[in-house]
Order: sequence, then C-alpha cells, then structure tokens
Amino acid sequence: MAYKDFVNDRKKGLLKDVLLFYGAEDFLMNWAIESIVNEYVDESARDIDLIHLDGEQVSAAEIMAQARAYSMFSERRVVVVRNYLPLIRKAADANADDLISFASAPQDSSVVIFVVESRYSDGLSAYGKKIAKVCGAYEFARLERADLKSFITKRVHGAGKMIARRELEHMIDVSGYYNKGSVYYLDQLEKDIDKIVKACTGDSIEAGLIEDILIGDSDRFVFGLVDALVAGDRGKALAIAEAIIRDEDGSMAVLALLTKQFEIMYDALELNEKGYSISQMAKKTGVNEFRFKRAFNAAGRYSKRRIGKILTQLYNTDRDIKRGSIDKDVALELIAISACP
Repeated sequence: MAYKDFVNDRKKGLLKDVLLFYGAEDFLMNWAIESIVNEYVDESARDIDLIHLDGEQVSAAEIMAQARAYSMFSERRVVVVRNYLPLIRKAADANADDLISFASAPQDSSVVIFVVESRYSDGLSAYGKKIAKVCGAYEFARLERADLKSFITKRVHGAGKMIARRELEHMIDVSGYYNKGSVYYLDQLEKDIDKIVKACTGDSIEAGLIEDILIGDSDRFVFGLVDALVAGDRGKALAIAEAIIRDEDGSMAVLALLTKQFEIMYDALELNEKGYSISQMAKKTGVNEFRFKRAFNAAGRYSKRRIGKILTQLYNTDRDIKRGSIDKDVALELIAISACP
C-alpha cells in the first residue's frame, strides 16, 4: 500500500498495531511516524514512551520486549525500529520467526513501526516480504505529480507568497525530482522552497528566481557555455571558461556536465527524427525536462555529425586529463574555442 493508503487508513482508524514503512521518501516516512507519535504519546513523556531502536544492533527478542511494556503516562508507547537487518538482507536472529507471529497480532500497549530508510530502497528481503504480508505495510514512494504540486503550493502559500501554474511546473522540472536515478527528494525540495520564498521580494515567485536557487553553479556555467558556443561567440565562451577556471577545481565538474549536455543534444536530434515530442524525449532518456529543452534548443544549431565529433573530443579530453597528457584548465579553454558551430 502507498502513502495515500496510509493517510486514508489513519483517518478511518484502520491502522494496525505493527507497521512497516519503506520506500524512496524518508521525508514522508518521518512525517507518518510523527503523526502517530502525536496521536498516542504525551509530549511530556516522550523520553519514556517513544522508543527508538537501532535495527542494525537490536534483536527480535528486544523489539518484542519493548513493545510489550506498558506506559504509565501516554495512551500507548510507540516503538520505532530503523533498518532491522533481516528486513533488508539475510541476517541471523534466533527469534526472527517469532517476530512474524508477533507482527500479525494486535498489541495491547504499543504501536511498533519498522522503518526501512530510502538508502535501502532496492527492495525488502524475502523475510521482509513475509513481515509485510502480516502487518500494516506502506510504501512511501515519490509523490505523484498532482501531490507534488500540492506539497509545493501549500508551503509557498504558507509563507505568504503565490506561485502561478507555469512557474510551479517550472520548479518541478528544474528540480529534477522525477529524473531517472534522481537523488533529489522532498527533504531537499522543502529546504529549497524555503530559500526561494525567503529570496522572493515580491508577492509571486518568478521563473528566474527558481533557476537562481535550484540550478547549481556548475550547471549554470554549462548552460552559459553552451549558449555561447551555439551563438558562435568564441570570446564569450572563452570568458566563461576562464571564470570556471578561477572557481577552485571547477574545470573537471564542468567538463563532465558539458559532455552530458552534448550527449543529450545528440539524443535530442535522433529522437526528433523519429517524431517524439520534447516531453516524450525527456521521459525516454530519463532527463530533467528543463535540461532537455535547453539541450534540444541548442542542438538545432548543430548536425549529429558535428555533435558526434565534439563528443569524441570531450571523451578524448577526459582520457588525456586522467593520463596527465593535458592540463584540465587548458583542455576546457580548447573546448571553448573549438566547439562553436
């Protein structure tokens, strides 16, 4: 079951006494834990009735013992077990099978929450799947787009600001939240929203501000460099390269991102020939749509053959830098001069 199922089950009072939370979004799992703690544990007694157990160290016997203890101050105890090893991988625990029976039964005194954090989101072990079948198991995956819009809008409005639909979509695209293999999650998005609303001097959030906050310096350099190359402005391209060189160890990071951008440009030309829309191309390649649009627009000034030659040069440059055949800063300057159409 998913995040929405948890919300609905909690509203209807259908949550079981033993719960398993897993998935990509630690933010949502922590929110769910907090909601249960607020419901059952008196605030003044949380040092007694809220128990946190390290799943990498604790045994099944210790978990069950903590769960069976009664609270004198709160409605119920809440026992949170993070990353219990048998849920993640094959691990010995003499009482692990007893824990399956325990997890399937109502508990008199406690709510037990097993949490498998996102760093272990590759999947539950065979034992973990057995536990999931008998307790209340919920997968906290990435939010669907409509829910993500609500997440952002609620926080923007809560800060007394407004965000239009186009800028909202732009924020999602620039953030890369839905990128294939993305490591950008809700906890980071919430921090970035906070930065954006604090930096916003007017009533409404503008696209430029979103880009200023969400696009890192390396990406900004790459976009500027590609724009200069596409325009055939070698002077500006070289000036950007020199600015990157002045930034401590910036050349290697920008060369890697520049290579990635030209790879996207090559893919854009190939997929465009096959009749794909920009959204379809971005989805097929797993690339942030904002980044893909930038690459698609730039690719129009090149042929596939020309981009292929630039990529060969970039690959060879990376090889030569690692061999010590060329200085990384000199290599970046040469790319800035030679890659104009």
